[in-house]
Amino acid sequence: MKKSNGAVASFFRRNLTYIVLFLCILAVGASIALILISENEPLKVEETIANETPIDNTDDNGEKEPEPTTNPEVPTVKTVSFILPVENYTTVCLYTDALAFNQSLNRYSSHKAIDFMGEEGTKVFCVYDGVIKSVENSLLTGVTVTIDHGDGLYTVYNSVLDGEKVTVGQAVKQGDVIGVISTTNRQEYKDGAHLHFETIENGVSINPEKYLTLDNK
Repeated sequence: MKKSNGAVASFFRRNLTYIVLFLCILAVGASIALILISENEPLKVEETIANETPIDNTDDNGEKEPEPTTNPEVPTVKTVSFILPVENYTTVCLYTDALAFNQSLNRYSSHKAIDFMGEEGTKVFCVYDGVIKSVENSLLTGVTVTIDHGDGLYTVYNSVLDGEKVTVGQAVKQGDVIGVISTTNRQEYKDGAHLHFETIENGVSINPEKYLTLDNK
């Protein structure tokens, strides 16, 4: 047994250089094999992508269809809709370009407004969001509140008692109370208590019914 072990040890001592060289070659071969395997895997992915069928964006005439585009610079159109400036009114005197007899002034004139007849003290509401442009008080017309709604659109509320409680530059919302009906408009005092309501667009008086729906009274 000792002789056999000695023979094996003698064999390894004589061939140690060759054994180490063989092991090195084996290690190098294994490393090369691992590298080749790792390099082949992404190639398979690239081949799969290359073989995918491209999306056909051409029309029946063989021309390429344009890609859909959006234009962020196009403004959104905002619909303007007024609420009634007076809820509990009795009758109205409508807007007209034709001459009508003004019994307070005893003469004919156009009436480019809508008059909402009601009891003194009836609340007057802002018809649409905006900013108070002016609050004027005169002996002839009483208190007049003008609201700027933007884009050249204004509403004018005449014969508004307590209208001084709103201030120039104040932001108001649709439905905010800006005063109450009175008889302070001496140009129309014979018509009784009412709100004289005007609408101005781009500097021109227009029929408020463009943005306002009246109740049938």
